[in-house]
Amino acid sequence: MPNNSSLFIDLGQGLLMSIGLLSIPSWSIKKRPKKAKKGTFGFNLDTKSLEYWDGKNWYTAQMNLSP
Repeated sequence: MPNNSSLFIDLGQGLLMSIGLLSIPSWSIKKRPKKAKKGTFGFNLDTKSLEYWDGKNWYTAQMNLSP
């Protein structure tokens, strides 16, 4: 599915609702945001995990990416 696609939800009786998909920024360890704001999150391509910046440290949440 292309990154700019929308999700369509069938509401019944011929009605559809379009929802834009969330885009999560991604980076490598070396290319993390230099001046990240507290609450910044994204996907680390090196560690294959979601990361969160609390204003002081990066925290990771491992993800199971297997099919």
